[in-house]
Amino acid sequence: MSYPIGIMAAPDPDGGNPFLIVKAHKEFLLAAKLSGFFKVYVCPADLGGRETLALVFAFFDDEDEPLNIRTPLVDDVESRQLLAALKSPSVNVHFFDEHGREFLVYEAEIVVPEVTRGRLDGLKLLGSDFVQAHQNMLHGVATWFGLRTSQDEEEALTVRLVHAPYGESLAIQDARYPLHQHHGAKGYSISMLEREEPGNFQEEDIIKCLAMCFPQSQIYHGPLRTTDKEEICDVLVVTDDRVLIIQAKDSPNVERIAKQKLSRKQTNAMTAFKKAVAQVRGAQSYIKAGNGTLRYILNGEEKSIDISQKQLFAITIIKEVFERESEEYAKILNVLMVERSIPCYVISYGMFYELCYRVHDADKFFQFSEEMVESIKHLQDLPVINFHS
Repeated sequence: MSYPIGIMAAPDPDGGNPFLIVKAHKEFLLAAKLSGFFKVYVCPADLGGRETLALVFAFFDDEDEPLNIRTPLVDDVESRQLLAALKSPSVNVHFFDEHGREFLVYEAEIVVPEVTRGRLDGLKLLGSDFVQAHQNMLHGVATWFGLRTSQDEEEALTVRLVHAPYGESLAIQDARYPLHQHHGAKGYSISMLEREEPGNFQEEDIIKCLAMCFPQSQIYHGPLRTTDKEEICDVLVVTDDRVLIIQAKDSPNVERIAKQKLSRKQTNAMTAFKKAVAQVRGAQSYIKAGNGTLRYILNGEEKSIDISQKQLFAITIIKEVFERESEEYAKILNVLMVERSIPCYVISYGMFYELCYRVHDADKFFQFSEEMVESIKHLQDLPVINFHS
């Protein structure tokens, strides 16, 4: 599971039904579980001036704007295996989250409208590098999907999740020693798909992301203030020249939240963001009051770090950043940055995972972060993040 978010397929070496593998964030997996299906749209795409087809896998948390994963089709083994699986009457669908944890397995049936089967049978795959295809094809595909018609809905494939042989309520415990060496680690972590109290689960996942870029010896989970034993912040990263404050907000990954209207989710995201910014203010005040010494409590022990030569930086991570509210996010961030002289930006958890997965390097992580801050200051808006270009 060493590739990022996406879809792939593989034949069964024993001649049984092919495997369809979905790697996505927990919200996608929950949407599939609750609805009992997902859809695959076969849409027109442009690859360097050449007409071809691409796929959009849609997971219906919202009827009009479902969560989706866009996948180019090029002349390679992976695309051919994916097409073969989608044209099969039955497949085994395996759902993994972004950290490679397998939460759901289904025996599934695929309903393919005849007109769509004809398009797939007649498709001539075009030669291209897969990464270049991502860059060149998917923006147009996103536009098409946003404007899809009732006819497009009728022509989509439907993957019906018929039977879950291992159940749908797995809890996964990870006790691998090398993965739990950050400060404040318990030596293990537990994860599950449905999360009524999401905070600690999300913080553990953020630490897994950070460990792709930073030594675990630099990562602190939930350090407490010595003054009142309240958290300084959710996660702290202390490098040779920086102190990174991370304040995260998530919401329960359960049915009642997944089925909220998009407008409600948008309102909740802004509320969560404002709370995170307020907590960044509190963390900055506490750290500055130490006059170059960061005093904290972890595992019941009071410790201190000399941070007199280190720059403060902050990131707020929320479940989803809504583009239509981007100017409001930027306005709030710019007020914080002027008042407190601390660089800060907001990013969705999904994009944060993509960042850490793709850079795997502390210097590049901060280079991206500094570019985000400068863009927010200059544009008075949030920049569009596109890791495929």
